Amino acid sequence: MGMITLIWAMSRNGTIGRNNQLPWRLPADLKFFKAQTTGKTIVMGRKTWESMGSKPLPNRHSVVITADASYIAEGADVVHSVEEALTYAERGELVIIGGAGVFQHFLPLADRLLVTRIEEDIEGDVFFPHFSWEDFKLVHEEPGVRDEKNPYDYRFLTYERRK
Repeated sequence: MGMITLIWAMSRNGTIGRNNQLPWRLPADLKFFKAQTTGKTIVMGRKTWESMGSKPLPNRHSVVITADASYIAEGADVVHSVEEALTYAERGELVIIGGAGVFQHFLPLADRLLVTRIEEDIEGDVFFPHFSWEDFKLVHEEPGVRDEKNPYDYRFLTYERRK
C-alpha cells in the first residue's frame, strides 16, 4: 500500500478557497505542488476537478471522487467512495489535493501532510477541516521567498503521522 499524502495551501486563519478558486496568487506554491504531485496519482473532489478546468494535470493520474453515479470526468478516473479511491494506493503514493470534504475523509488515513502556510489572514468561503495537529510531527520546514510574484510570507511544512 502506497503512502497517503494530503497537500494544500492555507492562510493563517485556515482559508483554503474562495468561489471555488485559490484566494491568492502564489506561483512558488504552484511550483511546489507540481514537484510533489508529478508522476503520482492525485485524488480530488468534483468541485476541485472543475476548478482546474475539468482537465487532468500533465504527468499525473487523476482520480475524481463524487457521489454522482453518472458523473464523467474526461481524462480522469471517477470513483464514488474513499474505499474505491484507496485501491489506487496499491500502485504507489496517493496525493489528496482537495477540497475540504475530501480532506476530511482522508485525514484519518494520512501518513504525511504537505502544507503551504501563508502567514496572513485571507478571506474565503472554504476552510481546512479541524483535526488534531498533535497526531502529526513537523519533520521539515522551509521558508518561502517573498518577492514581487509571491507577495506573502509563507512556509512549506512537512508533517508525518506520529507512530
